[in-house]
Amino acid sequence: MNTKRAVRLRYILMEMAVLMLLPWVESCVGEVNTAKRIADEFGGKLQPMRYAKGFKVYEKKGVKRILILNPIDSTEVLGDIIVEPRSKRGVAQYPNSIKVPLERTICLSSTQIAYFTELNAIGSLVGINSSDYLFNKDIKARIADGKILRLGKEGNFDVEKIAGLNPDVVFVSPIKAGGYEAIVGLGLHLVPITAYDETTPLARAEWIKLIAIFTGQEAEANRIFAHAEKEYLRLKALAANVKSRPTVFSGKMKGDSWYVPGGESFYAIYFKDAGADYIIKDKNKGGSTVDFETIYQKAAHCDFWRLRTSSPAGFNSASLLAEDARYGYFDAFKNRKVMLINLRETPYDEINPVRPHQMLADYISFFHPELLPKYRRVFYDTLTYSNEVVAPKERRKR
Repeated sequence: MNTKRAVRLRYILMEMAVLMLLPWVESCVGEVNTAKRIADEFGGKLQPMRYAKGFKVYEKKGVKRILILNPIDSTEVLGDIIVEPRSKRGVAQYPNSIKVPLERTICLSSTQIAYFTELNAIGSLVGINSSDYLFNKDIKARIADGKILRLGKEGNFDVEKIAGLNPDVVFVSPIKAGGYEAIVGLGLHLVPITAYDETTPLARAEWIKLIAIFTGQEAEANRIFAHAEKEYLRLKALAANVKSRPTVFSGKMKGDSWYVPGGESFYAIYFKDAGADYIIKDKNKGGSTVDFETIYQKAAHCDFWRLRTSSPAGFNSASLLAEDARYGYFDAFKNRKVMLINLRETPYDEINPVRPHQMLADYISFFHPELLPKYRRVFYDTLTYSNEVVAPKERRKR
């Protein structure tokens, strides 16, 4: 299926859900709720974002109007949210507005939690999704004490628990599969978070500014982001003038397909900024699936292989070959240059969105270790090699 068409289909349900749920979105027959029309109607000053494209914030007399934009068409609005200070006195100008800072919050995606933990704002969390992997000690302690409930996974949320928590806001990810149609009927404030669709690391990180509006920590968010941006740009400049750029490819087989990030995708930008040469050269900002032969023809002689897995502790070269013996034919495997991140052992989703500078440093430490001689990696490690594994001979051509 065409990538853009597939993504658009994933958003249809969420667009319907948001329009049904947010009563302050004024809809007229034959009139489209475009970002420009809503902004003109509200007035107020636009708060500029340096990198993020997925949302806009307008402010007028202490009231903020947040527009969450459709990643496929930025003129379309996925979410139209009005936020007012909880301390504001008098008759509310917008009866259905969300009062901030939030007191009771639900996050239905692990990546959303990253922004709350970075802001040290987990005190308002009363419910989260039932992620297979959770590393944050404070959140785990609050779960043990019954202060935070686990609410199920995408497609199978516990609707009764969600309703019973009486949250101020439920943060949702419209790219996730299923389950939201049941939540819509609860009449709760749903706020879609589309940070995952940003195509640059700094753009994803800048979503902390949006979350901070809800937690009442905008100054802190600006400070956190400014630090991440400064460090990222410093590291990018460090790797900009390297004399050689090692080649790199990414992914592995899932069923009969290999997911390949596009040539202008999120990962492609990381590789470029880290001083590497990503082998995919198309203009795709998303990704596509190919068969093994296609990726092998392109990546057989690459210097590095970026590999993400969710495997039991002790995952090594033998474990990888047990999944597919053909992996052993890649030069990156033979030369022990597989960059591994294991989601069961690393709090990737809980940290990565807000610390792009640390991710970039990890990549640089592989591609150009001389630039960061004393650096200790945060996310990635080199794949461990089992003693019994012997690099296979050159693959026979068909």
